[in-house]
Amino acid sequence: MRLDTGADVTLLSHADWIAIGRPTLQSPQITLRSANNKPINVRGRYDCSFVIDGQHGRGTCYVADTPSLLGLDWITQHEPLFRRLTEGSICNVSSSTLNTRNSSLTAHLKKKFATVFKPGLGHCTKSKAKLVLKPNAKPVFQKARPVPYAAVQKISTEIDRLVSTQVLTPIDHSEWAAPIVAVQKKNGSIRLCADYSTGLNDALEQHQHPLPTPDDIFTKLNGGRYFSQLDLAEAYPQLEVDDDSKQLLTINTHQGLYRFNRLPFGVKPAPGIFQQCIDALIAGLDGTAAYLDDILVTGRTIDEHNTRLDAVFQRIQDYGFRVRLEKCSFL
Repeated sequence: MRLDTGADVTLLSHADWIAIGRPTLQSPQITLRSANNKPINVRGRYDCSFVIDGQHGRGTCYVADTPSLLGLDWITQHEPLFRRLTEGSICNVSSSTLNTRNSSLTAHLKKKFATVFKPGLGHCTKSKAKLVLKPNAKPVFQKARPVPYAAVQKISTEIDRLVSTQVLTPIDHSEWAAPIVAVQKKNGSIRLCADYSTGLNDALEQHQHPLPTPDDIFTKLNGGRYFSQLDLAEAYPQLEVDDDSKQLLTINTHQGLYRFNRLPFGVKPAPGIFQQCIDALIAGLDGTAAYLDDILVTGRTIDEHNTRLDAVFQRIQDYGFRVRLEKCSFL
């Protein structure tokens, strides 16, 4: 965490928040702006204990889309550090330097790995998701749920979009079918999900690949000083489902039956399947850890961090995945 006497509050980057185990966040209740007066996206806050040079304190930490910064709210609780600051023996960290370095790194990545940042859905070329039915599992076919009139057009538009991107394929018959659930996003659009709790999930074997614990992540990132966090765009649907499994993923809508060609949210084995694919992607890469679609990269120096970040992006490109730039946090 960098020290910044120009920061009124202490900030924790989204990547570092993930690395410490995603503590529960409350509403931030404040609006923050950077040194150049641009608004800072604050995801939430939490109260915690901290230790600086062996001295304990308590404070509020704000999770934001910025580098982690030790602000005056915590510094003033640490008397030796605060005294040195007021005596002028420690200099401010320049926000403009951090912003310039971030911009330069982003420009480099966008130029070298242009396909990774292209709009649209990625398509993993290295593996496919396979769903395994339990012995003696019997098909469950659920009727389509009624759709409120006001939502019909939005749902139809989203179905058409998913068909155009080959995430969905219309079909005439299936022994399996699940109803849909439409979740409205902040921007007013909807995310179309299937309610596989109505039958399919109970019929599927769980995928046994483990999700990493906070300790697993800490171990992989131990010793790092500079961190970046990458977010894979749309996550699960970048992974194709094998042909035998597609029929199991049929959804029943007001427009008829559709099958998923990509791994959807809500199907029980999806987290384990996706984690196994991402673990294979980062295998052998130092200073790198992943929890589902969030990938963390660290280094003891800026050069080491940037070298490792390049290696991760090369793997992402080789696998055919795409990254959502606006959700990433570099350094």
